[in-house]
Amino acid sequence: MKKQLSAIFLLAGTAIGSGMLSLPIFLTKYGVNFTFIVMCFFAWLTYFTAIIRTDLNINSDSSFSLRDVGKFFSGNSASKIGSVSLKLLSYSLMSAYLYGAASLLKTFFDFDLKWIILIISIFIISILVSRINIIYINKKLFVLLLITLFVVIIKLFQNLKFENIEIQLSNVDYSAISSVLPIVFTSFGFQGSLHSLTKFVDNDRKLIKRACLYGSLIPAIVYISWVACVISVIYSNNISFFEKMIKNNVELSELISCLTNISNCAYIKTVSWIISILALFTSIIGVCVAIFDEWKNVTDRKLKQKFSTLCSTIITIFPTMFVAILIPNAFIKVLNISGMILSIIAIFLPTFLYLKMTKQKNLKISNLRYFGIIAITIIGIFIFLSGAKDLFDEIRSFIM
Repeated sequence: MKKQLSAIFLLAGTAIGSGMLSLPIFLTKYGVNFTFIVMCFFAWLTYFTAIIRTDLNINSDSSFSLRDVGKFFSGNSASKIGSVSLKLLSYSLMSAYLYGAASLLKTFFDFDLKWIILIISIFIISILVSRINIIYINKKLFVLLLITLFVVIIKLFQNLKFENIEIQLSNVDYSAISSVLPIVFTSFGFQGSLHSLTKFVDNDRKLIKRACLYGSLIPAIVYISWVACVISVIYSNNISFFEKMIKNNVELSELISCLTNISNCAYIKTVSWIISILALFTSIIGVCVAIFDEWKNVTDRKLKQKFSTLCSTIITIFPTMFVAILIPNAFIKVLNISGMILSIIAIFLPTFLYLKMTKQKNLKISNLRYFGIIAITIIGIFIFLSGAKDLFDEIRSFIM
């Protein structure tokens, strides 16, 4: 039971990150009903892609990383695509999370941002080098995150004015949803931790499926509850700020200040920052474990156990630390196009390898799974093109 909960919280904790508090800003213009639909859809999408991905691990005789699974079923080209994509996404997210956590801690401690980044990095290094079970630490942090979030939601709902709750949205531009879907997809993105999951549970197929199911469902419930709470409370208490949110003209700090004023409770601001920090640290741990396991599979073949752990830790932490210190903004911008990278890791490459695997092993694919593969491929193309558009806009704005 403990292992099952740890596996579930590893995936859910990786998914629920810094985007949680910013999701209301992106989704306000579409309303609560649309938020419910899109969250349920992406919970299914995440679960389905996770099952495809873990089936590859279970049916391969190779190591657990996407690189090794790609090499096993399709050769060096698929291996290189998987390795580069996973590392690019993981290091980008890790740097952004590290910088975000340091920025939030700076509001409580009057230290230079670079020193805070260095302290967090040393803390993560000490956990990786020691024999502490980082996945169990992640479970405890995630439970604390859920409890704290529940307290905030209850407090905010006490200020809900039901007579003003009928939200009317007019002139909703659903064409702009192309820029929202990659962000929501990334908010569920725990696929980089799946090889760590399969290794942690020793290829237990039933346990993996449960972890993927609840690891997708818990973020959806958290996101729906949080977004619905924020949208409803702000609409019923501060319509002018609600209209600003519709236009995406709101910063995260402004949103927290508005919720603090509505609740007339000073500690809501502090608790909101704590939620953000906990969300960031659970994501840091999830992504960190994924990068560490990826490198450890490589170094174990060439170095002794002690030096393998140390080398993998250095390769995992130092690049992200230096990027967060020297050029944080460059990597934070990668979050805007991370859905494009994630679509390769979570949809295109695993689906391609899965079809190759079923052909090689003469496995039968059900009609329902074929339908699912077609559906995720279509949405993957849509997400990839949306990310490519955002990347093109970033490049064009930089040149001009």
